[in-house]
Amino acid sequence: MKSTKRHQTNLISCIIVMVTAAVLVFLGIVLYYHKVLEVRFDTIIAWFTRIDNAVARLDSPIEIILCIFALYIAKCQLPIPLSFLCVVSGMVFPLLQAIILNVVFMFFFFSVKYVEGTFLGGGWAGMILNMKKIRFIRDWIHFKGNGNPYVLAVTRLIPVIPVGMVSKYYGSMHYDFIYYSLLSLLGFAPRLYIYTKLGAAWTNPFSVTFITLLMIIVGFTGVTSLIFNIFYGIRSAQMTKTLLIYSEKEKYRIVL
Repeated sequence: MKSTKRHQTNLISCIIVMVTAAVLVFLGIVLYYHKVLEVRFDTIIAWFTRIDNAVARLDSPIEIILCIFALYIAKCQLPIPLSFLCVVSGMVFPLLQAIILNVVFMFFFFSVKYVEGTFLGGGWAGMILNMKKIRFIRDWIHFKGNGNPYVLAVTRLIPVIPVGMVSKYYGSMHYDFIYYSLLSLLGFAPRLYIYTKLGAAWTNPFSVTFITLLMIIVGFTGVTSLIFNIFYGIRSAQMTKTLLIYSEKEKYRIVL
């Protein structure tokens, strides 16, 4: 059992490393030849620029803000990536304004999911964390029943962990809302900036800025996924060993 889990963890880790390395090598090649690609795909770049200029000439930015806000509302129930919403804001507004909008709308999203968790429970996260094999993660999150602030901030930072599920679970624990909001925004801040900056550079997908940001996103996602997989593999193996020892003791216990 222990050997099987180790092989499974190693296999997943190898896959993460290979996929991340392959994408980074591809983006590195694109970065090296970015000038050639800019010339070759000049028509596409010019088309993106015309779209950006057309958006900039729109008479009612309020309508654009309402449309983006509507997307955030839809995100509360639909699997729309938050990265996509941040990129959209960066595409249509100057960088500083787009960051402010994303912070405000992100706070709205975190608040909605927190309230859902308060009244409806932890949802899928609660059911998954109640499984025997990963109860150690649940205990780590609860942190003596008060909620772990470090886990909350870190889960906002790691792209592979669903933001909505974590929000509902912390709401179900009735974790302090002020700390919850501040830690959520603080943990998500690096990702929010990079995604918004990526949207601001979208008119030239072959520029150094755009490709570099993509490389940062891919590299960070790969590294954090690898660390999470290794950590889960180690703790899962420890938990399995503990359960086996306990079951053996129960088997040979003499009842008087």
